[in-house]
Amino acid sequence: MNDTRTPRSLRWRLLLIGAFVLATALLGLVPGLLPQLSQAHQRVLQGMALGAGGTLAVFLLLLAIPVVRNAYFQLLEVREQDIFRDKRILWLAGIALVLYLATLALAHWAMPTNASPALVIAIGLLPILAVTLYSASIVLHLRQLDELMRKIELESWALATLVVSQGYLVAWVVMQAGLVHIDASLALLSLGVWLLIVRTGFYVWLMRRYL
Repeated sequence: MNDTRTPRSLRWRLLLIGAFVLATALLGLVPGLLPQLSQAHQRVLQGMALGAGGTLAVFLLLLAIPVVRNAYFQLLEVREQDIFRDKRILWLAGIALVLYLATLALAHWAMPTNASPALVIAIGLLPILAVTLYSASIVLHLRQLDELMRKIELESWALATLVVSQGYLVAWVVMQAGLVHIDASLALLSLGVWLLIVRTGFYVWLMRRYL
């Protein structure tokens, strides 16, 4: 495999993550860009920028290791061959991502203090729709895989769910002991992100184990 060839799906992902980190950092650290932002919202943006930037930095450091880079690039190439065969997978996952980001924006900056219960419920249902669409894209993807690849997909999601759930439990115990303070809303918003990160790690490990 050509060590310098970057899969096309990784290129736009890195660009999107980099743009997100830059935008949240600017909005959170530079005063006056959004005058209507409260200090609490600025701290949320700073936390999002720090978390996403840290994750991106760790990811790039891992890609600097040839063995890890080659394994991950092979993983993406295999996934691209299946995903780009059915455009519905990309559309469903893309719409789910847009709905997720729209929920974040509406909940933090567009929700009026005197919002009606109907508006709150409508915005609260957006993540459910996003998860439904993303789940549908996963089901379509699984149907296109052979038995071994389907086994790797399901095991990686199962292991990620177990590890992240136990990690949240440990975080709760540490918080109850007063050792650290974690913002509850930020922790809930980060749940899906942690699932995707941990699941990717297990996916690479299972690919190297079975293939």
